[in-house]
Amino acid sequence: MRPERNLLSGLLLASFLLAAPPTPALSQTPSAHQPAGAILLDPDPLVQAMIDQVDQQAIYTLTGDLSGEWPVTIADRAYTIETRYTFSGEPIQKAAAYLYEYYLGLGLGVTYQDFTFGSASLSNVVADKPGSVFAERVFLITSHYDDVPSKPPAPGADDNASGTVGVMLAAKILSEYDFGCTLRFVNFAAEEQGLAGSVHYARQAYCAGEDLRGVINLDMIAWNTPNSPPEMELHAHPSVTGSVELANLYQEVVAAYGLELNPQPGSPVMSISDHASFWRYGIPAILAIEDLDDFNPYYHTEDDRLENLDLAFEAEMVKASLATLAHLGCLVEEGWGTLVGTATEAITGQPIAGASISLFNPAWGYTFYTASDGNGEYSLAALAGIHILTFDAVGYAPITAPNVTVIKDQTTVQDTALAPVEESVNYLALVNAGTKAPLPGCP
Repeated sequence: MRPERNLLSGLLLASFLLAAPPTPALSQTPSAHQPAGAILLDPDPLVQAMIDQVDQQAIYTLTGDLSGEWPVTIADRAYTIETRYTFSGEPIQKAAAYLYEYYLGLGLGVTYQDFTFGSASLSNVVADKPGSVFAERVFLITSHYDDVPSKPPAPGADDNASGTVGVMLAAKILSEYDFGCTLRFVNFAAEEQGLAGSVHYARQAYCAGEDLRGVINLDMIAWNTPNSPPEMELHAHPSVTGSVELANLYQEVVAAYGLELNPQPGSPVMSISDHASFWRYGIPAILAIEDLDDFNPYYHTEDDRLENLDLAFEAEMVKASLATLAHLGCLVEEGWGTLVGTATEAITGQPIAGASISLFNPAWGYTFYTASDGNGEYSLAALAGIHILTFDAVGYAPITAPNVTVIKDQTTVQDTALAPVEESVNYLALVNAGTKAPLPGCP
């Protein structure tokens, strides 16, 4: 993090957004399972259970691992991460490997996103928990893991082992639960050199047309002057749809769960951390950061060490951040059941192969599809609840069952008999699909 409370911050934000390509055509429509600023009158017991798992001892251990307080095991060998400076060569690569192996140990899908910055070969570390309903909808919690000064020791405990540990603990705790949307845990390289890692990541995601629904960026979340109020800042951009709503949700989470934090809107809006890379592409993002008016005196020095952090304050920041992500990420609380049955012809009773079967859940707004096999049989996993089930096959009149109840951990049988009808074919003029124009700034 490179915080500055002066005109430079505003100028950087203005120049950054002036150079931005237009917002991609990504759906940002909230639903019952994607809240966007709705008041949380009551805490969710399942989210409370997640919050209760945040452990100061785990924060202490992971921060010490990243900041070189003791050796860690990387590729089955002991190694001390004395620096995570962008141009340090082996140390920054070892830090990336440490993160990769951590997420792999959680059972998450994890990849390196490699890029070159100047003379450095670097990697963003990206871990995914795929959504069970809307896998294409992605919510992110992010941090940068590089640090300064340029020569070791460069522990970077607050900037930004603290935010990185927040992402790591969110991954550990949230990976134990079922989310309908994809949760993504990302650690960026080269933030200290102009957000290079997140700029590379955001551009790649934009050009690939990924449906990124929201980003919580953690940067410096562990400094609080002893005996001072637990104040923190939330930086959201008012011109990026969903950004302010995301900050509002974060504040509501703090209030609903009684967390010992005092979140305030950041002013001026800070554009010099990784959340700003997403603003450029119209993706809702916020920065959660310690109070910059209560500035860490060890910032960017060899004394930014574990012993100087307020771990109780950091624990509250981690709780608020992972709870906000849990409320965003389409948490599945209903459980799952199975729907099975057979499609047959009403007159002959013969099975109908290849019948199209769709299951619509009004509460979630999803539709699952399958087809009957050679014996006319089908099987669908579905969230517990009430669905609308439709059967359709060529040569038969479609049938809709409006109130099909799926029960958690049980199998529901729903057979159907389709009546044959005379086929009617409408011929439509063929339309050339043409070539999709590339997004601005994309290859």
